Amino acid sequence: MKRTAAIVCLSAVLVTAGCSDSKSGSDGKPDPNNEKQASAAAVKAFAAAWVKAWAPDGKPDEAAALTDAPTTFGPRLDSVDTALVAQSVTVTPQGDPNCSDGSNCTQDLAVEAVLRGIGTMKWTSTATAVKTGDAWKIKASGDTIYPGLGDANYLKRVRTVPARGSILDRTGKPLTSNRPVVIVGVASGNVATAATYAAFTKNLDVDGAKLWKRAKALPPGQFVDAITLRAEDWDKLRNTVGKLPGVLTMGGTASLPESPTFARSVIGTMKTATAETLKNAGPTASSADQVGTTGLQYAYQQQLAGTPGGTVTLRDGKTKMAIKEVFKQTGKPGAAVKTTLDTNLQRFAEAALATSKLPASLVAIQPSTGQILAAANGPTATNYNRAFQGHYAPGSTFKIVTSAALLGVGETKDTVLPCSNTINVFGKTFKNYDALASYGNGTMEKAFNVSCNTAFISQHGKLPADGMTKAAAMFGLGQELKVSIPAYGGEVPAPKDAVAEAASMIGQGTVTASPLGMALVAAAVKNGTAMKPVLVPGKDPAGAAAAPLPPATTNALRAMLRSTVVNGTGKILAGNGAVSAKTGTAEVVSNGKVITNGWMVGYRGDVAFAVIVEGGTSGGHAAGPILQNFLGRFK
Repeated sequence: MKRTAAIVCLSAVLVTAGCSDSKSGSDGKPDPNNEKQASAAAVKAFAAAWVKAWAPDGKPDEAAALTDAPTTFGPRLDSVDTALVAQSVTVTPQGDPNCSDGSNCTQDLAVEAVLRGIGTMKWTSTATAVKTGDAWKIKASGDTIYPGLGDANYLKRVRTVPARGSILDRTGKPLTSNRPVVIVGVASGNVATAATYAAFTKNLDVDGAKLWKRAKALPPGQFVDAITLRAEDWDKLRNTVGKLPGVLTMGGTASLPESPTFARSVIGTMKTATAETLKNAGPTASSADQVGTTGLQYAYQQQLAGTPGGTVTLRDGKTKMAIKEVFKQTGKPGAAVKTTLDTNLQRFAEAALATSKLPASLVAIQPSTGQILAAANGPTATNYNRAFQGHYAPGSTFKIVTSAALLGVGETKDTVLPCSNTINVFGKTFKNYDALASYGNGTMEKAFNVSCNTAFISQHGKLPADGMTKAAAMFGLGQELKVSIPAYGGEVPAPKDAVAEAASMIGQGTVTASPLGMALVAAAVKNGTAMKPVLVPGKDPAGAAAAPLPPATTNALRAMLRSTVVNGTGKILAGNGAVSAKTGTAEVVSNGKVITNGWMVGYRGDVAFAVIVEGGTSGGHAAGPILQNFLGRFK
């Protein structure tokens, strides 16, 4: 029975060996009366059938039918395939047949078997072709498969998995280490009861109905894995779930962070390999391995996993003792992956998000380098990294870009702008958020501080059609982010009309960005140049993402962001040092209803940040307290 799931095909190189003075019959077929020619043809056919037998889902019947004892040879060939877990084989006849009499010829076979999860094992066996009546058959001997097998001996394979490499923080401190785990599952067939599957749903967050279908579909007696738990978590369930009918467990190790939630969406998760994750894991992975399924664990699976080793021994069929070691491959430990994450800032980010009752994300980066210091999603752990991948309208945080666009056409932070309750642009009415009352004329800086939408929209006619797109590009928005794990670089398309342009000026309409993207915008103001985000140094492209911002623009934006905390909507952060920030509220449609997301972006020292709260009433009320908590944990 084949036990390999991978589909890798290696073609056999088959050479027909015959005497130089022998010729085929006039029909091109081997001459049955020419022993060397006939035996070589029989060996060639057998070699080709052996290749088919050890191919994925291959059957030994064709190869067995070419021997003088098909009923015994077929199962023997299949058992060696199963013992080696061979995913493919090449079998090449060597030289000319050696014929001792008119009915018996031998010919060497060069065999190369790819052992799933270990490597390629090579050996030379000997096929003996015997004439039976008018036909030539291969003698059904174990030695034909491997020298020394005979009638009773067997091959035993042992695979050793090396220690997995750790994911490290920016100082080289391990963020993950190999910890004991328990793989929990059920016995296939009908052993497990309805109560067993219900317990998996209730206690392990596993779909019991789907697990039942998987167990029913397999032959009885197999282990059907459901979930991998930390050993300490399984200990809490051992006396309840562990005693239910059909529950099976296997011990092992997995590379895990300090807690199930720590940096989960960035570090990623480990699970028993599936057909899909096995492809990513490479040719030396096994379906029984714990492999990365998301995040960095997935992106750097092969580097972290290293190379497994293994041995094959020839064993005595009666004593079960090893006769000799016939194959050995030394494994290679996994190599660490060093990241830019700051362990303490990551903890602080997660603690701050835990205070939110709504889905929220926080990203912190280093403005001077673009290195990502923390990325968290809360209040509960999730595999979906919305901090990097979320497509959100940035709302009024985008007024940083809008201000840069207006500064670029000659306005200054002191330019007078009118703040009205509403403004109409070609039939579309825009209003202010947070119950902001109109105050008449005021400077651009004041409009920025209190986040007056109508003041900025009133200037839409001052910008060229692609003004907002070009301004966004100065901050790196709209670029593909080539980070080690998926990340969204935002989109700021040129508006199709004046209404779309007006919407884009307040971060609505077709403008979208991720929290990472908006953290990079704030970082560009602090640094004066937009930087490419880096999570894994040496792997992710580093350096400037755009030309430096004009000095006048940089100075104006820095002053406006700082005064927003001192005198404006970001005043909740006023007690957290020299913080500069911008709030934002974005309207979105969810399930047919208009809701708002609350934003806040900014920087303090060499740490820039962005927070979004889905369903938050406003940036100051929803994102502000999270940032206040985060910034209050470090200086």
